[in-house]
Amino acid sequence: MSAPRPAVSRRTSRIWALAGGALLLLLWQLAAIRLGPLLMATPLQTLAALWRLLHSDDFHAQAGASLLRIAAGVGLGAGAGFALGLLAGLSPRLRGLLEPLRWLLMAVPPVVVVVLAMLWFGLGSAMVVFIATLMVAPGMYVNTVRGMQMLDPALVEMAAVYRLRPWQRLWHLYVPHLAAPLTAALLIATCGGVRVVVMAEVLGADSGAGFALANARSTFDSGELYAWALLLLLLVAVLEFSVQQPLQRRLTRWQEANHA
Repeated sequence: MSAPRPAVSRRTSRIWALAGGALLLLLWQLAAIRLGPLLMATPLQTLAALWRLLHSDDFHAQAGASLLRIAAGVGLGAGAGFALGLLAGLSPRLRGLLEPLRWLLMAVPPVVVVVLAMLWFGLGSAMVVFIATLMVAPGMYVNTVRGMQMLDPALVEMAAVYRLRPWQRLWHLYVPHLAAPLTAALLIATCGGVRVVVMAEVLGADSGAGFALANARSTFDSGELYAWALLLLLLVAVLEFSVQQPLQRRLTRWQEANHA
């Protein structure tokens, strides 16, 4: 008799999510009316600017540059964080050796990393990808290490008894066990990577969405500025609902089967 409750809970959460979205739009409209079009575009003005932006000549070049940087930065950062976290979870000595670097990268403000990267790499994609990689890797590393520390030692001993190869242990033992924390860390890394890439482009790039945002700010084109901001929000939503959530369901399918 208690089976329908999850469905009711999901339906209720969706209704409240829609209500929250409507409330945000209302607050946005009221704030735009209060501040004026020079400082904040209304939702309708933003949609009109978005339509013009999508049909502009340089939109695909600017958006494509940011997408490539986000993919490279998040991919390199997440891959490096996962690999180092996996090795550190297996080796306490390596974990102790990497701890100062982990603390340094998580403690330093991103703007400091941006300034240093501009000095080292100059303007362009290399600087942006370097910053995104450094900012994404620590979070993935920490989640991987904590997941490895929670791994059942009996499973590790069983893998040793059956003499599983390293890639077999990775695919059949470590990845299923780390699926839940890693997908959550990947979501945070992706959102953080988008923010870091755009910030780096605003401060020191000659192309990309952040560069376009800086131009819109300098010309006081609030409609285009909010249109780019809306596009970035839609990008994060698409990545979460079309990539990360299906990946999470696939990786955690064995847990659902066990509970069933």
